[in-house]
Amino acid sequence: MHSVSEITHILSGIINREVSVTGTVSVDDDGPQSVFWLMQREKRIRCFIPDGNIPQFGSSLTPGNTVVVNGQITLFPNFSQYQIKVKNVQEAGVPPNGVSVTQITNQISDLVAETSELHNIRIQGKVLEVFQAAEVSNWELGDVDGPEGIRIKCVDHVPINPLVRIGNNVSIRGDVSIYPPQSLYQIDVTGVGPITENGKEQCQCSGCAQCTSGNQCNRPRETANFESCDRCLSYPSDELYALCPECYAVNPDREDLVKKAVYDYFKKLQINGFFPNRESPIQFGSRNGNADVVLTDANGSFAVIAECKGAGYIGHGIKQLKSYLSATDTQFGIFANRADPKHWEFYENRRRNWFDPIDRSKFETGVVKGIATRERLEDEIRHLEGKMMELKDRRCELDTTVNQITQTKCHLTERTSNLTQQIEALENYKSELHEEIHRELDDLLEEKMQRLERPLSYLKIELQKRGIVNWFKNLFSKEKE
Repeated sequence: MHSVSEITHILSGIINREVSVTGTVSVDDDGPQSVFWLMQREKRIRCFIPDGNIPQFGSSLTPGNTVVVNGQITLFPNFSQYQIKVKNVQEAGVPPNGVSVTQITNQISDLVAETSELHNIRIQGKVLEVFQAAEVSNWELGDVDGPEGIRIKCVDHVPINPLVRIGNNVSIRGDVSIYPPQSLYQIDVTGVGPITENGKEQCQCSGCAQCTSGNQCNRPRETANFESCDRCLSYPSDELYALCPECYAVNPDREDLVKKAVYDYFKKLQINGFFPNRESPIQFGSRNGNADVVLTDANGSFAVIAECKGAGYIGHGIKQLKSYLSATDTQFGIFANRADPKHWEFYENRRRNWFDPIDRSKFETGVVKGIATRERLEDEIRHLEGKMMELKDRRCELDTTVNQITQTKCHLTERTSNLTQQIEALENYKSELHEEIHRELDDLLEEKMQRLERPLSYLKIELQKRGIVNWFKNLFSKEKE
């Protein structure tokens, strides 16, 4: 059993280190000048400037500026926050030097996740503040008899436990985790129990704290708030319970924790198109009921129904589950009376009041590969019919397009044939024209020659008469000599 101070000391030793972190400056309007935030998207880190150093950083800390903060990661236990104790602030370079806010936050989260001392821990303290949200209970826990100001936030994803009242001393079981949007460290609560005035856990296996050596608690076990010790005596045999008295006495599972475990199990299956829901109304015959946890599709059709009980309690749970499966014609069912899935009972609805017990692997295989609910099959058939109509319409469009293309092709073929014929006709006309031109040229040349022959003959005769011809012959013969 740890105190708040001890957990704070362990966490401080893990995350304490020198860092250089890059981010965007943000300042709370009503916050102290010594505090600013380093932001990146939804993550941010509280930054604290020691007294006396504020003026030298003032110009850099304009909201919206991207800066590099150098300092040391420490804890701010008064508000259950981790922070950077600032040594200096620099303008961010290009590219920015230092790790990002997201990177340093992931590093801190990994360190916490890898530290076994911070998981499945028991911590005792005094309830200081209580905050109730829609689906989450928040409170702050301080040391029972320790230094004031040291506190740690606690988060429980179930309705507020009756023990969580301001001033009460309680025992908490859970895991330390990091909440980046507020730079917080916190306890994710898995169990709450009382502690006595001397600081020891009370045995409350049946919620009345009367189990002591030689005494027997007689309260009904289904009303128990289970945070128990190993001093409990054996209970009388009871067919309503699956656990033996020894196992039952030390079992920590409340019904709300069992429901949460089943809900988280359905979320982890991550089946496309299916979502977990709590307290879903079911009508069978003239009666109405509420299934504890169900897995449904977007139309509200059931894929799996889970009936949940606390700490080994059976009662009419299995009978209820089978009634729900029959009324809704749901294929798979789970009966859970402990938070660990290895203790759950899995059923497959074979119809006509035949429910076949199956193992977990067969259940998960059946769920993941396909859940055959009647409504879902009908939805799928309607979906397929719609797809078929779409395909038919598309086919008609394609047929119309093909016909248009075929007609265009025929038109083009015909046009091509006409053009070919025209080209052939042009070629023939070209050849004929060429022949005709040659004939005309030959005739013209012959006519010209005939016209020249008569003057040339007359010239020849005249030259012969005048002896010019002999003179040229003598001239040429002398040149040769």
